[in-house]
Amino acid sequence: MDQYPLSSDEAEIYRHIVESARDYAIFAMDRDGTVVTWSAGATNLFGYSAPEIIGQSSAAIFTFDDQLAGAMLKEIRLALTTGRADDNRWHVRKDGSSFWASGLMMPLRNNAGETYGLLKIVRDRTQMLHEDEARRASEERLQLILKSASDYAIFAFDRHGRIISWNTGACRIFGYEEDEILGCDAHILFLPEDRDDGALEREMKTALERGRAENERFHLRKDGSTFWGSGLTMPLRSQRAGYLKVLRDDTERHFAEEHQQIMLREMSHRVKNSLGLVAAMLSMQARSTKQEEVGQALRDAEARVGTIAQVHDQLWRQPDIETVDLADFLSSLCQRLQQSTSRHAVSVDADPCMVDADRAIQIALLVNELVTNAFKHAYPDVSGAVTVNARSIADEIRLEVADDGRGLPAEVLSFENDGKSLGMKIVRALVQQLKAEMHIEDRAPGTGFVIRLPREG
Repeated sequence: MDQYPLSSDEAEIYRHIVESARDYAIFAMDRDGTVVTWSAGATNLFGYSAPEIIGQSSAAIFTFDDQLAGAMLKEIRLALTTGRADDNRWHVRKDGSSFWASGLMMPLRNNAGETYGLLKIVRDRTQMLHEDEARRASEERLQLILKSASDYAIFAFDRHGRIISWNTGACRIFGYEEDEILGCDAHILFLPEDRDDGALEREMKTALERGRAENERFHLRKDGSTFWGSGLTMPLRSQRAGYLKVLRDDTERHFAEEHQQIMLREMSHRVKNSLGLVAAMLSMQARSTKQEEVGQALRDAEARVGTIAQVHDQLWRQPDIETVDLADFLSSLCQRLQQSTSRHAVSVDADPCMVDADRAIQIALLVNELVTNAFKHAYPDVSGAVTVNARSIADEIRLEVADDGRGLPAEVLSFENDGKSLGMKIVRALVQQLKAEMHIEDRAPGTGFVIRLPREG
């Protein structure tokens, strides 16, 4: 790399500095504002060459209105009085076009401290002005949108929970006016029990970690009344800025859904009781019949009806009546099957997995048939064990019912329409309804039924 010696002439160095600053107009004036030096950057910015502008008044670079207002003289007086004069205004080029400039004027002093002129540095800031105007316009539009969104409470709070913005919808929903809520702790919008439980802090933490935090809970109005708020909390662009919350009053929908849940729960309870009555009648009929084959068929029907009744019993007892935890459900089902026999043992090992109620009934009937078939055919004369396993794998459930008995007879395993086993016909129909695949494995000893079914129908 070539090396060039630094000039020993200080004035020469300063001249090179000024001429190298092409993005800045740097020029000197006398105390009256007459241009005495003109940099290459000034030519680049204003369009005047040095011979054209030197000796002319610097008022030429001001707009006509600013010239009439004496803007140049005011800048000179301020610079001479205070030592500097900032300048942010429109300026004019030689061709008559204008640009927004940011500048600074300073007095020039000799070694004796006497002021003999002025230095001015100017930079084109037009793009920055347009960006600022666009940002302000965007902010104004956003404010108008927020103010007019009366159906939604839209407000922001800082990372300490202090409310920093509040729209018209928030005034309407919560009852607080903007001037009385700004600066207040957002905890006042939560019920006391939710404050103590750290609900707001959890929302902020979740919003930071996941980008959003959904909010479904009762909130508190200024007058002490409550409403069901459905909303979303999101972090603002800068974590230090805080969070934005959008919330609407969903009280009517919430109570409608709650009423619907109560009605469905009551309906499920009644269905369970009705099915229990049917099962009891089948049991009575089975005890009174003289024919063993008919009695066994009635007892099988009783078991199937009882299984369906058990699903409804679990549904109306749990918070969500539309879905069932397969692990809990299979555990209860197998416990009931265990209680129905004194000779055999039934064990279950299942992963937690939520399935909808309709599929739960089908799965229950399927397990019921396979377990009771194992009781009857795998262990006709001896005691034995039946295992039920359910594994949740991605979007699939792998269900297995196995025994260590002598194996099921061919007529029981038959999948043909003329097969003699009603239980296996029911199994086949349920497998089809569940859109599942079933494989029967001869494990010598015992038989394993392996069913793969989609988690959702």
